Amino acid sequence: MQKKIFRVMTLLVSCTLLIFLIFTGSISYTNYREDVGKRIRSAAESIVQADRTFEEITELTRGITDFDIRITFIDAQGKAVYDSEADVTQMEDHNDRPEVRQAIKNGSGEDTRTSETLGYSTYYYAVSYNGGVLRFAADRSNLAGVFLTAFPLLVVLAGVIILVTTVISIKLSEGLIRPINDLVKQLDLRNDNIGELETPYEELEPIIKNADVLMTRIRRSVAKVKREKEKISLITENMVEGMILLDCDMIILSVNKSALKILGSDYDRSEKKPIGSLTDNEDLLELFYAARENGSSARTLLINDRFYNIFVNRAESESGGYGFGYIAFLMDVTESVKAEQIRRDFSANVSHELKTPLTTIKGFGELLDNGIFNRQEDVKKYGSMIYRESERLLALINDIIKLSEIEEGDSLLNDDIDLLKTAEDAAEILRYKADRSSVSIDISGESVWIKGNASYISEVLLNLMDNAVKYNNEGGSVWITVGSSGNFARVSVKDNGIGISEENCRRIFERFYRVDKSRSKRTGGTGLGLSIVKHIVACHNGEITVKSRQGEGTEITVILPLPGK
Repeated sequence: MQKKIFRVMTLLVSCTLLIFLIFTGSISYTNYREDVGKRIRSAAESIVQADRTFEEITELTRGITDFDIRITFIDAQGKAVYDSEADVTQMEDHNDRPEVRQAIKNGSGEDTRTSETLGYSTYYYAVSYNGGVLRFAADRSNLAGVFLTAFPLLVVLAGVIILVTTVISIKLSEGLIRPINDLVKQLDLRNDNIGELETPYEELEPIIKNADVLMTRIRRSVAKVKREKEKISLITENMVEGMILLDCDMIILSVNKSALKILGSDYDRSEKKPIGSLTDNEDLLELFYAARENGSSARTLLINDRFYNIFVNRAESESGGYGFGYIAFLMDVTESVKAEQIRRDFSANVSHELKTPLTTIKGFGELLDNGIFNRQEDVKKYGSMIYRESERLLALINDIIKLSEIEEGDSLLNDDIDLLKTAEDAAEILRYKADRSSVSIDISGESVWIKGNASYISEVLLNLMDNAVKYNNEGGSVWITVGSSGNFARVSVKDNGIGISEENCRRIFERFYRVDKSRSKRTGGTGLGLSIVKHIVACHNGEITVKSRQGEGTEITVILPLPGK
């Protein structure tokens, strides 16, 4: 805009200057011509008042005017008799000259004749004099001649005027544009530090007032949108679920941190790339393609050893008048899937575990009911077997009930428990069983007190120590160590028994899982002991670790928080 104003102003000044020069030159030239004619006529009138020779007339005109005047006398026949500058013998007949004819007829006459080649014009004035015609002639520059003569001065003058007008135009255009530019800067949405809109031009004040109102509304709307965007960003960035937003061309518009973590991707979120640059999981990509065809898709996928429920939906405007995109949610359901699997396994295992003793009891009960066993020793023998299976069945049911109670988490953890004393009591209970297997039990350490459920903690130590005795070799040993480290109490149960393989170590806390199934059944194990231990320790916010080598022994350590820690 400033350049346009400058060009218009420069063109306007140039045109004005040109018109001024032409107008001034024309007036000056007209005045110049009239002045020359007037002075020649005045000189002629004063000369013809007296009888003078031609030489005297020539000298007299030189004294009267400041320019050269040519004197020519023409007789009545039109022949030049005298000329102050030319040879009269070489001159033509002058009867055809307009000024001469006018002088003969009227007493005086004048004419102007222009030389196209010499660039000047000659003014002729003739009067009757002594029976002939006395003609006065003076050269007057024509308009082109005057212009050419004054051209250098005009060029300098025009240059000075253009230079001055250029500087003035620049300053003036800057002065005109600067308030507008300042107003534009004030209206810039990126400028947060603006005050009240101002302008030196009162013509712009209505625009300023309307712009001020609009800017206030726009800034409020922008601030509101910004707050909403930040709120949405805060929600999506802190979502546990992964979220992926695509446009209609499957180009990534947004992806949160959880989605990147789930997919194990190092995708740069500042870039806008196709979904294939985020993951190469064919099953996941297939869900997006299915959503493009059907509008939505859902499936549970295993990604990086975890299960995710993935929902992909096509998002369109309510009117359907503009484009659409896709939004996907990735929800971690690993625990739910595992819990469901555990539930199914538990149901199957419980059914199997209950079926075996019930089948035995039922079979022997039918034999007794039918009177097949008549001898007293047979009745006693099979009755004993029914009793053992009943005991086993009751123990299994009690363990299931106990496990259910622990999972409910309703037990109070307010008892003050001395772990060393609890370990000694458990060892005393198992003393007879250990002696029968020639297994020694050694307890060492210090008294460490914790808060918890005394019955549950006793169950933990009994289970661990019972397993250490049960899966030991004849003549083996069990070492129980009680102590504290930092903010935690530690109880270690170590034996030099049959040990556990690395594969079995990862599964020993599963329900109904047995390392040595034949020995478990022989010793009356239900397969729920270590599962109960794990749940009790978790209930007390503790941890349990296993170290074992097959054929060398096992060490299980329980870590529990101290009171107030």
